[in-house]
Amino acid sequence: MGFDYCFACGKDNPHGLHMHFERDGDGVVCHFQTQEHHIGWPNVQHGGITCTLLDEASAYVPFFMGLVTVTAELNISFKKPVHVGERLRVWARPTKVSSRLLVVEAAVEGEDGELKASSTAKMMVLSAEKQKQLGMEGLEAKR
Repeated sequence: MGFDYCFACGKDNPHGLHMHFERDGDGVVCHFQTQEHHIGWPNVQHGGITCTLLDEASAYVPFFMGLVTVTAELNISFKKPVHVGERLRVWARPTKVSSRLLVVEAAVEGEDGELKASSTAKMMVLSAEKQKQLGMEGLEAKR
């Protein structure tokens, strides 16, 4: 199955979010359209979907840097509800980079720039040995 079946960004997952990220300076950006099947409360996007948007954005920052990472910590602040039909801008950028850890800030905004949610993520860089142990070697070349 691989990355093409990823729930967040996989193009072949019929139930996925089909996110597509592009570089934006030293960060990343994606546009996302909220749909009815993303709801939690009536007409409001489920918070877990919002979390996924932020986590995926945070993961793409090190990916575009050529690093294989996993999310070690994700802290989210919900500011405003995301309503069905809204078009969103999801972005992320690094705030601290070391050989073992990246700290990434991310946000979900409405088309008008209104902040819907924000996060800070700690992305742990996996060594070649750890990638091999987890069956993740060579991922940067596969994606």
